[in-house]
Amino acid sequence: MAWLIDLLLALLWIGGSIGLVLAVHAAGRRWMAPPPAPEGTPPAADGHDHPPAVRDAAQVIGLRTAALFGVILAMVYAQELGQYQQVREGLSREAVAIADVFHDAGRYGGDLAEPVQSAMRDYVRFVVDREWRLLGTEQRLSRRAWEARERAYAAILDAVPATPREVALRERMLARLGVIAEHRHLREEWAAQGFSMVFWLPALAGLVLVTLPLCVFPPTRPTRLLLASLGAYAGLVLFFVQAFASPFAYPLHDPPGAFERLLENDFDARAP
Repeated sequence: MAWLIDLLLALLWIGGSIGLVLAVHAAGRRWMAPPPAPEGTPPAADGHDHPPAVRDAAQVIGLRTAALFGVILAMVYAQELGQYQQVREGLSREAVAIADVFHDAGRYGGDLAEPVQSAMRDYVRFVVDREWRLLGTEQRLSRRAWEARERAYAAILDAVPATPREVALRERMLARLGVIAEHRHLREEWAAQGFSMVFWLPALAGLVLVTLPLCVFPPTRPTRLLLASLGAYAGLVLFFVQAFASPFAYPLHDPPGAFERLLENDFDARAP
């Protein structure tokens, strides 16, 4: 189902961009109508109805505008792709830290093992079942997931180690819980970030301004096909930019796979 939603949203972006480019070209042909040809002058062999000076100016301006538009899209695309990958890598590192706390609690044993392991199970379940949706819709973390993490942290803080082995395990668990908290704060920050009109206005204006100089070309079938290919590619890039801006929501919704695998294994497959 997720791939179908992503496909429909991608087609929407592509279709919208193609429609915008063709509409700008049609409107531009009306706004920049060529001067009427002298009576009896045959039409140009190449179909152009604008004088060469106008076509030369359109070519120079169009190339420079397209270069600026491409640079902006490339920079934003690379930035959002990098953040998208950081979210996935951070989730994997957090899952490793959770597994370490769970198994170290089992190694510690005594009265510490059960409450810590239970808190870690609850934490992962809350993230998978509730927090991921909250990050996509409300850009916030789950309070219940925080409480589960705090239960484990408090239990470990209250533990009184009796051997050097228990001292080492307690310090390691506290450190790993600190890693979990750090990744949680980063995840909330990434979810809160987004694009406003600060990006979308220049992006859409850039697509319009790239198309405008092309209005000197007659609206033939090959011209429209070439304009449609420009709009389709620009729409595809803008779709991915929007998708990478929030890995927690559609499009390209990225599920918490590392956490889901922990739940599938029930944390017990590698328990000591």
